[in-house]
Amino acid sequence: MKMQRILLPLLAALVLPNAVNAESIQASVAREQWPRMEKLMDNATGFFAMGDIDGMCMKVKEYDLLMKMHLEGLQEVYPDGDFFKLMKLVNELLTYC
Repeated sequence: MKMQRILLPLLAALVLPNAVNAESIQASVAREQWPRMEKLMDNATGFFAMGDIDGMCMKVKEYDLLMKMHLEGLQEVYPDGDFFKLMKLVNELLTYC
């Protein structure tokens, strides 16, 4: 009984912080990926300006993949961001690919 009193709080201390931090890991990864995503879109714009549609498509497709992978984390990090509007614009760009 005495061992159980010691073990339960210890187990709770080990398990609860991990469950709480699971969401912030997703947000942390998304925060790290966002600058890369911005660079991909800058490069896509540069390829388009040069008339290189294949290059643009390659960058937009990679951006689209990252957006879908990190959508929830991005929404957590940037709650005021309209990511579905952004995804709609990306889908419009993909129609040229």
